[in-house]
Amino acid sequence: MITFTRAGAGVYDPATDTTSGAVTTTITGSAIQVRADPQRYLARELIMSTNPTLLFTPTTYGLHAYTSEFVQPGDTVDWNGVTFTVKDVEPVAPDGIVIIARIVVGA
Repeated sequence: MITFTRAGAGVYDPATDTTSGAVTTTITGSAIQVRADPQRYLARELIMSTNPTLLFTPTTYGLHAYTSEFVQPGDTVDWNGVTFTVKDVEPVAPDGIVIIARIVVGA
Protein backbone atom coordinates (compact mmCIF):
# COMPACT_ATOMS: atom_id res chain seq x y z
CA MET A 1 0.00 0.00 0.00
CA ILE A 2 1.33 3.45 -0.89
CA THR A 3 -0.03 6.95 -0.31
CA PHE A 4 0.25 10.02 -2.50
CA THR A 5 0.08 13.25 -0.49
CA ARG A 6 -0.83 16.82 -1.41
CA ALA A 7 -0.38 19.58 1.16
CA GLY A 8 -2.80 22.47 0.77
CA ALA A 9 -1.56 26.00 1.29
CA GLY A 10 -4.32 27.22 3.59
CA VAL A 11 -5.24 30.89 4.09
CA TYR A 12 -2.77 33.44 5.43
CA ASP A 13 -4.02 36.08 7.88
CA PRO A 14 -1.57 39.03 7.94
CA ALA A 15 -3.20 40.50 11.05
CA THR A 16 -2.22 37.49 13.16
CA ASP A 17 0.68 36.29 10.97
CA THR A 18 -0.82 32.78 10.88
CA THR A 19 -2.00 30.33 8.27
CA SER A 20 -5.15 28.32 8.85
CA GLY A 21 -7.33 25.91 6.95
CA ALA A 22 -4.49 23.95 5.36
CA VAL A 23 -5.84 20.66 4.09
CA THR A 24 -3.75 17.58 3.34
CA THR A 25 -5.14 15.30 0.63
CA THR A 26 -4.12 11.64 0.52
CA ILE A 27 -4.80 9.04 -2.16
CA THR A 28 -3.94 5.46 -1.20
CA GLY A 29 -3.66 2.37 -3.31
CA SER A 30 -1.35 -0.29 -4.65
CA ALA A 31 1.51 0.18 -7.09
CA ILE A 32 4.22 -1.69 -8.93
CA GLN A 33 7.14 -0.23 -10.80
CA VAL A 34 6.84 -0.81 -14.56
CA ARG A 35 8.85 -0.16 -17.69
CA ALA A 36 8.91 3.50 -18.70
CA ASP A 37 7.65 4.91 -21.99
CA PRO A 38 10.77 6.45 -23.62
CA GLN A 39 8.74 8.84 -25.81
CA ARG A 40 6.82 10.20 -22.82
CA TYR A 41 10.05 10.73 -20.89
CA LEU A 42 11.69 12.47 -23.84
CA ALA A 43 8.71 14.82 -24.27
CA ARG A 44 8.94 15.82 -20.59
CA GLU A 45 12.75 15.93 -20.49
CA LEU A 46 12.89 13.24 -17.79
CA ILE A 47 15.67 10.71 -17.23
CA MET A 48 14.43 7.11 -17.06
CA SER A 49 17.04 5.94 -14.55
CA THR A 50 16.05 8.53 -11.91
CA ASN A 51 12.30 8.83 -12.56
CA PRO A 52 10.46 5.54 -11.99
CA THR A 53 7.07 4.82 -13.52
CA LEU A 54 4.48 3.36 -11.15
CA LEU A 55 1.36 1.49 -12.23
CA PHE A 56 -1.07 2.62 -9.54
CA THR A 57 -4.58 1.47 -8.63
CA PRO A 58 -6.41 3.61 -6.06
CA THR A 59 -8.07 1.89 -3.11
CA THR A 60 -11.13 4.12 -3.43
CA TYR A 61 -13.26 3.67 -6.54
CA GLY A 62 -14.96 6.73 -8.02
CA LEU A 63 -12.06 9.22 -8.13
CA HIS A 64 -12.31 11.50 -11.17
CA ALA A 65 -9.32 11.83 -13.49
CA TYR A 66 -7.67 15.24 -13.95
CA THR A 67 -9.30 16.65 -10.80
CA SER A 68 -8.09 17.30 -7.27
CA GLU A 69 -9.69 13.97 -6.29
CA PHE A 70 -6.84 12.05 -7.95
CA VAL A 71 -3.05 12.20 -8.04
CA GLN A 72 -1.65 15.36 -9.68
CA PRO A 73 1.84 16.57 -10.62
CA GLY A 74 3.48 18.00 -7.51
CA ASP A 75 2.03 15.41 -5.12
CA THR A 76 4.56 13.33 -3.18
CA VAL A 77 4.95 9.62 -2.48
CA ASP A 78 7.43 7.43 -0.60
CA TRP A 79 8.67 4.67 -2.89
CA ASN A 80 11.42 2.24 -1.92
CA GLY A 81 12.43 4.43 1.02
CA VAL A 82 12.76 7.60 -1.10
CA THR A 83 10.33 10.53 -1.23
CA PHE A 84 9.48 11.34 -4.85
CA THR A 85 7.41 14.08 -6.47
CA VAL A 86 4.84 13.25 -9.16
CA LYS A 87 6.02 14.46 -12.58
CA ASP A 88 3.33 13.02 -14.88
CA VAL A 89 0.00 11.20 -14.55
CA GLU A 90 -1.62 9.11 -17.28
CA PRO A 91 -4.91 7.65 -15.96
CA VAL A 92 -7.05 4.95 -17.51
CA ALA A 93 -10.48 6.31 -16.68
CA PRO A 94 -13.59 4.96 -18.41
CA ASP A 95 -16.30 7.61 -18.04
CA GLY A 96 -13.75 9.75 -16.18
CA ILE A 97 -13.43 7.38 -13.19
CA VAL A 98 -9.84 6.25 -12.58
CA ILE A 99 -9.30 2.50 -12.42
CA ILE A 100 -5.52 2.54 -12.92
CA ALA A 101 -2.82 5.07 -13.83
CA ARG A 102 0.78 5.23 -14.98
CA ILE A 103 2.47 7.78 -12.71
CA VAL A 104 6.00 9.05 -13.32
CA VAL A 105 7.79 10.22 -10.18
CA GLY A 106 11.16 11.82 -9.60
CA ALA A 107 13.31 13.70 -7.15
